[in-house]
Parts: sequence; structure tokens; C-alpha cells
Amino acid sequence: MSEQGRKQALRPRAGEMVSFNVMEEAARLRAKPEWLSRDRLAASLVKDDALNILLVVLKKSVRLTEHRTKGPVAVYVLFGSVRFFAGSEEVELSSGSMAALDRNIAHTLEALEESTVLITTAIG
Repeated sequence: MSEQGRKQALRPRAGEMVSFNVMEEAARLRAKPEWLSRDRLAASLVKDDALNILLVVLKKSVRLTEHRTKGPVAVYVLFGSVRFFAGSEEVELSSGSMAALDRNIAHTLEALEESTVLITTAIG
């Protein structure tokens, strides 16, 4: 991404493509002053009617609120490790690991160490 300090999610126009460096975006989140005082930060990287890609940095032991989504979800761990809960199942994911689930399944995750996670939700 050539923009300095991107402020909002990219919204690709019909028939077009967007690109950026996810690792740079994660470093940008961790470099924010509020990271020192908060237990998590997040940024929507891509958001449109059919797709939401959310980058989340979490401190150890942080657990996201359980919720459901209207579309299928994929969780990819860039750094660290998390425990991902979906319905009655749970799995430990570490750097490079991914889990996916169908729509409308209650799910959450807990950081087992400081972690960076990419969450993709397909809507529609």
C-alpha cells in the first residue's frame, strides 16, 4: 500500500483489485500509541458488501466476545497463537494456521500469547 498511514478500509470498485502488505499493516497497528494501553486493536483492511477482512492484534489472555456472523468466516494467525472456539469445538491455532466455519455459528477466540489474526468474513 503506497498511502502513508491508511485511515480506512479499501473498497474495491467493481472489476478492480486492491493490494497491500498485511505484515506492514500489522506493524502499523502495533506501533500505534494506544496499543500500549489497550488489550486489542483492529483495522478493517477490505470492506464491501460481500467481503470483510479484519486485522486484529491481541495481547495475551484477551478473549473476544462470542458472536455469530451472517457469512462464513476464516481465521488466519499471522503471529502468536490463539484458541478458537466454534459451537462445541475448539482448536489451538499458531502462526501460519487457519480455521474456517460456516455462517451463523457462535464463535470466539482467546489469545494464548500476543497475537495478530486476520479474520475474513464472506457476506452475501
